[in-house]
Amino acid sequence: MPYGAEWRKQRKIYQSILNINAVTSLQPIQAAKATLTLQQLMQAPEKYYDSIRRYSTAVILSSVFGIRGPEFDHPNIQRLYHVQDQFTAIMETGAAPPVDVFPLLKLLPTFLAPWRKWALSIRAHQRQLYFELIQIVKNRMSNGISRNCFMDVLLEEHQRTKNGLDDEHIAYIGGVLMEGGSDTTASTLLSFLLAMVKYPRVLCKAQEEVDRICGSDKSPTFKDVEQMAYIKHCITEVYDVYGNYAFSKGTAFLANTWAIHHDPEYYDAPEEFRPERYESNEFGYREKSKAFDGVRKTYGFGAGRRICPGQHLAENSLIINISKLVWAFNITPGIDPVSGAQLSKEQVSDSIETAWTNGVLTAPKPFPVTLSVRSKKHQETIHRENEEAHQVFQEYED
Repeated sequence: MPYGAEWRKQRKIYQSILNINAVTSLQPIQAAKATLTLQQLMQAPEKYYDSIRRYSTAVILSSVFGIRGPEFDHPNIQRLYHVQDQFTAIMETGAAPPVDVFPLLKLLPTFLAPWRKWALSIRAHQRQLYFELIQIVKNRMSNGISRNCFMDVLLEEHQRTKNGLDDEHIAYIGGVLMEGGSDTTASTLLSFLLAMVKYPRVLCKAQEEVDRICGSDKSPTFKDVEQMAYIKHCITEVYDVYGNYAFSKGTAFLANTWAIHHDPEYYDAPEEFRPERYESNEFGYREKSKAFDGVRKTYGFGAGRRICPGQHLAENSLIINISKLVWAFNITPGIDPVSGAQLSKEQVSDSIETAWTNGVLTAPKPFPVTLSVRSKKHQETIHRENEEAHQVFQEYED
């Protein structure tokens, strides 16, 4: 959407429902789901990929629509991932011709433009999912049931002020919030797991910090993570998005974030996972590099007036999950699926060419990792807190 009155109107809506108080009120959901994820990883560590993806989607469904997806194969979760995967696929370079650059391509008949049929199919599935989810919220509210979620807030505001939004706008606001916050969070958490496999020194240092603050009698809380400077540096390093580029007015672009954040002019050994770079410099710059006007510590959420409005919600999910994962598990290289041999960290690839998916949003491909609970005491704590976490989600059961 080009910048203008309509863009400003929608941006204002996103900012109003994603204000800091609303985001903070959702911390109990994020913490409880992170605890449930620990239990799932402890019981079936080989299913880590699905468990991590399920976390991000389940939290988003609860936060946006007040709905819980109990299992990874729940229809709501599977349909969301199908829509996301298809949308990501059609956005890949070469999947469809650059019709915005060559508008004449829009005039081709459908039999010469197979991408059009694909795009229309994606939109139909997308629209159906969004409208069904928003209808669930409307039906619930008509029965006098209110839940702490963004769409309840938006619909209540719409009824009270008649803010000019039609059903299409409301449904797509919910859909954008949902899609924008699910795959991105999962990708970052999976990236962190891969980094810990490759950099055991970092994991050891992070565990020392978590142990000093929490011990083994309880897993980290949001109050605890306020004291975890090294964990925060780890998260910034996972984003690993740096640099600054200028574009002429009206330019439409997709930033190559991998290239931006691997700029050796600003960062020592940018290919290494090194959270310590932020201990000596706020921006992680090498000694002789200087910050320029408008620089950000991370560009993982964009910058300027189009910066992600859900940044604080995502950051909360990342820090509570990463701190709990570090607290609960030893994260080591897994077993070779072919030979059955134990792999070394050097044998687990983190190459951008081979270990990551292609597309607009990249994520690690499934990789061999072993998650082992750190002690019997940690195991007992996870079981106890798991029971407590289930109570938080009782509100979201239909």
